[in-house]
Amino acid sequence: MKVAPEPPVHDGLQIQIGLVGRDLRRALTPILSAFGGADNPRPMRVARSLGLDKSLASRLVRALQTTSDLELVHIVPSPAGLRILAESATHFVDRGLIRELLATTERFENLLDSVPGGRAAIDAQISEGSQSVRLRSEQAARQSAFKSMSLLLGHFCDQLTTSLFLVPAENGRTVDGIEIHRRIGLRRMRPSTPLALMSLNMVPEEQPEDATRFESLDGTANGSDLSDFLIPEACTRPFPDLDVIQEGNLATMVLAGDPAIKAPARVASAFRIRNGWSIHPESSILSLRGYVLHVPCRRLVRDVYIAESLWPGAAPRISFALPGPRATTPPPSDTGPRHFTNVDLSVTIEQLPHGPKAFDVPGVSDHPAIAHHVLERAGHGETRFRGWRCAMTYPVPLIEMLWWITGHRMP
Repeated sequence: MKVAPEPPVHDGLQIQIGLVGRDLRRALTPILSAFGGADNPRPMRVARSLGLDKSLASRLVRALQTTSDLELVHIVPSPAGLRILAESATHFVDRGLIRELLATTERFENLLDSVPGGRAAIDAQISEGSQSVRLRSEQAARQSAFKSMSLLLGHFCDQLTTSLFLVPAENGRTVDGIEIHRRIGLRRMRPSTPLALMSLNMVPEEQPEDATRFESLDGTANGSDLSDFLIPEACTRPFPDLDVIQEGNLATMVLAGDPAIKAPARVASAFRIRNGWSIHPESSILSLRGYVLHVPCRRLVRDVYIAESLWPGAAPRISFALPGPRATTPPPSDTGPRHFTNVDLSVTIEQLPHGPKAFDVPGVSDHPAIAHHVLERAGHGETRFRGWRCAMTYPVPLIEMLWWITGHRMP
């Protein structure tokens, strides 16, 4: 197999990792080819010929099939596994090949021992120069975070979705938002865990007319009764009684930590964001929305829809950051060093189709009907939108996802 050249690196450790990977490839190739097939070694052949465990044989062959030496080091078995191979093959191949494999294995082990953090730190270094390694490592880390945080927080949900619709405000100066939040398959792992179901920032009534404020779809802004923000048609019935905890301007709907109260499996809410953005932004990149994930979930779907009459040419971008004051979080940039608050997570944005499938969410069959219902109540049942979606499996809890808009025409 042709090995792709490594990307240019300037880090001495990455160079060492690549050299060890090159030497491991040279040592493994003749041995695995002899027992698994010269052109394309097969794991089962290797396992049967040498009496190896199937998982060990599979990992050896997958390492050899990588297209870069950095990736090989990421996948190759531990030094202990390599020594098992050497011992199993010692009576069947040239002794010189076994000596080379053992010598290279020792260099590999010395490399692991020399780096604080061992193999995890080595994998992190490899991910800097290999996109495929980074994606695999990140996915494994996110899944581990989901399991850990579900246990620590005492709750999780199967799927969480948000749909933000942006429309010109009636005053002609600002932009309003209509947002739908859904939690599906919500569970308390420990029945006594208090569960926050929704929080809203309530702006005092004496604020200026164009101040940003949150309202129910019907225009109420009373933080003492957050049930106005629920969508009964999309919630578990009967819905349990909830407490509203007010801290300053923040009102939070909380399910008490009472094991006798059964947590709702489905929770849906919707609200308006009045005067959330300027219709004529002063900057070429506009901060759109920030979401902190407080509930560990298996799958996250966040959609943004912009009215066709609003911000021609606009397209979204996403960044991740440690939670904190928004002023300290810079917009995403493709050049320059990473800001200390940014969290480097992989993400893709897909443009949604026009027409009836624009609101489809896999695994949530009633979502189009709920979206149409909310838009009708908000007076935008006939508004045409262009939309984008970010879908993630095992998103990282308590990290802020920031949506931005770029490419809009300036006034």
